[in-house]
Order: sequence, then C-alpha cells, then structure tokens
Amino acid sequence: MRHLFSILVLVGICSSSTLAQQIPLRSNYLMSTFQDHPAAAGNVDCLDLRLGVRNQWVGFEGAPTNSYASLTGRISEGPRSISGIGGRIETDQAGPWGTTSLSLAYSHKLKMNNGAWLSAGFALGVSQYRLNIGDLDFPDFETALDPAVTGSTQFLYPTIDAGLWYQDKRTFGGVSLINATASTLSTITLGSKTSRHVVVTAGTALELDGRFLFRPSTQMRITKGLPPSFEINGAVVYDNLLAIGLGFRSQSAIVGSFQISLLDYLKVGYSYDFGISDIRTTAMSSHEITIALSACNVAGTRGQHCSAYD
Repeated sequence: MRHLFSILVLVGICSSSTLAQQIPLRSNYLMSTFQDHPAAAGNVDCLDLRLGVRNQWVGFEGAPTNSYASLTGRISEGPRSISGIGGRIETDQAGPWGTTSLSLAYSHKLKMNNGAWLSAGFALGVSQYRLNIGDLDFPDFETALDPAVTGSTQFLYPTIDAGLWYQDKRTFGGVSLINATASTLSTITLGSKTSRHVVVTAGTALELDGRFLFRPSTQMRITKGLPPSFEINGAVVYDNLLAIGLGFRSQSAIVGSFQISLLDYLKVGYSYDFGISDIRTTAMSSHEITIALSACNVAGTRGQHCSAYD
C-alpha cells in the first residue's frame, strides 16, 4: 500500500498540468468557519479559540492528516459597524507531501436596515509546500533521477484570501476566494502550481417544538481541474447544548456529527465520515474533532449571534 500511495503522489507531481491538492475538507465546517472565510473574523463578540484535527481514510498508509488552530476577536465595535481580526495556522500532511500555512485576517462588518450584518474580509499569509523525497519508496526506481523532481524539497509563497459574509439571527451565508495568488511550485516540480479555491457556505435555523432547533447547512468547494465538492448536513440542536447531525458529501462520504457544550465556555464537536467512494475497500472511515474555547458565556450569549452555526 505504501508503494501504491507513492505512485499516486509521483504521478501527480510529474504531470506538466498538475494542480496542487484541494484545500483540506472539514466535516465540522460549522465550527471552523473562519478557516474558510476571513470575513468571519469577529463574528463572536469576544476572544474565540478554535482547535481541530482530522484523520482522513484511517487505515490507509500515508493518508491525509489535517490540524489547525485559530484565534479571533474584535478591535472596535459600534452600533452600526464592527472591526474584527484573527489569526490562523493549519498543517496538512499526506504521505511525502505536506503544507503549513499561517495567515492574519481583518474583517469589517456593517449593520443593515433589517438588523443583519454584512461583512467583508481578507487574509494575508504565507504557505510552505514541502516534499520529502526520501518517503517515495520504489524498489526499482530512483526518484532522484526523475527530471520532474528538482533538488529543492520546500517552497514558500504568499497567500491572499478574501470574501463576504452575511448573517442575521437565523441565517448565514459566506463566499470566499482562497489562495488568490495561485503561485507556481517551480522549485519542487516542473509545471505545477497551486490552485484558487472558491468556498461557499450557508445555513439556517428552524424552530422546532420547545427547546429544539433544526439546523440545515451546506458547503461547496470549487477548484479548477477538480470536480466540485458539495456537502449538505442537517442537525437537531437541543437548547444550544447538544447537537446530533447527519450529512452527505458528494461522491465521498456519509457524515455523522455530534456536538456538546461543556461548562460555560467550551464546545466539543466530533464527526465520523463513512466512506462511499472506491477507497472504502481500503480505508472506510475518517475522524474529526473540533474544540471551541470562548471568552463568552455559551449559554448566556445565544441570542447575540446566528443560531444557524456554532
């Protein structure tokens, strides 16, 4: 299996028209909106820390592992406008190929006549792409002789993300352009470049009987050269303390999710992806856990933010 994964990686990097891998998918996207949407910085009216890790295709040697951390807050707040800032770091490792990215974001929010907020935001950062040639294992092939793999094993390039975000008390929607710079990885491979990504996320909250909410949401990721990734999810939420959900990701997985509020400032989310693509014969499941730590009292601020996410 290690040889198989190495072959897949090498075939990818040797193609003259290759685009870098899709940005990491996250099943807990409602708990990690700032990772995909810089305009979401400052959505929470206090310091907000998010930590997450995802193990994809468990059982497949060299399978992708993604982890991230983010911190957001507000630097100014008025009755009609809010300025938010945030920082995020993310690492992704798939066999011999890995990335690490770091960025700082700013958002400006304006209150609309209907009471909703419209935000515009951008993030500036840097990403490191790296290839560990020593992990390419071929018994009858010497990768160092392949002209498609140059001597350099890492590359740093700037990133720019930008987007819009809308939310009221029950509904939200955001669209972002990730990696607008689309840099070329000429120091690692020949003719390969990173890709621009468009991420669209939306959702709403519907009142059920008593303390229950139904929270439907969707996310789409669009990248040139790759089929769009589309996910739809529905969760039943009890009193903003406990949520159980079920979702579907196109041609990929059925997703079960669970979220619980612990103490007054802590939320924990877990998701399990049951693979439905061909790779399920080798690696059927993916696991993801997200932790949210907020300086706001979770129970006391329910009415101050959008109940359709988080």
